[in-house]
Amino acid sequence: MARKRAQQPRKKAASKVGKAKTSTAKTARKAAPIEETVTAVAELPEPTNLGPLVLPETLDSACAITVKNMLLERRGSPLVVDAGQVRRTGMQAVQILIAAARTWQADGQSYAVTNPSSEFLDTITLVGLTREQISFEGMAG
Repeated sequence: MARKRAQQPRKKAASKVGKAKTSTAKTARKAAPIEETVTAVAELPEPTNLGPLVLPETLDSACAITVKNMLLERRGSPLVVDAGQVRRTGMQAVQILIAAARTWQADGQSYAVTNPSSEFLDTITLVGLTREQISFEGMAG
């Protein structure tokens, strides 16, 4: 019986800790109502035409995610991508540019890759892509 008595206070202490965690979670939920969050998102400014998106000199897999994020920031607006500085191109980045061309077309927005460097064009040709797949011709579609 002595063991049972020694264990009982521990159980009570553990249950008090559990209640403290629950009340903290309830307080956290009350701190940011969903209505306020939705209103804050609705008040964000509309995307604007920020000028051409200039691709880096080395357009490899290491910078592909950065390029993808830069493209996503401009979604919903017409976009011109300047490929004049590109000297090295990786396939992951090319895939992102093809996906961007298709996305802008599906959104009904203009999308064009302008000023492609000879190295960029060589890579596109080497992998068997057409100029239209990258949207060199101006309006997507």
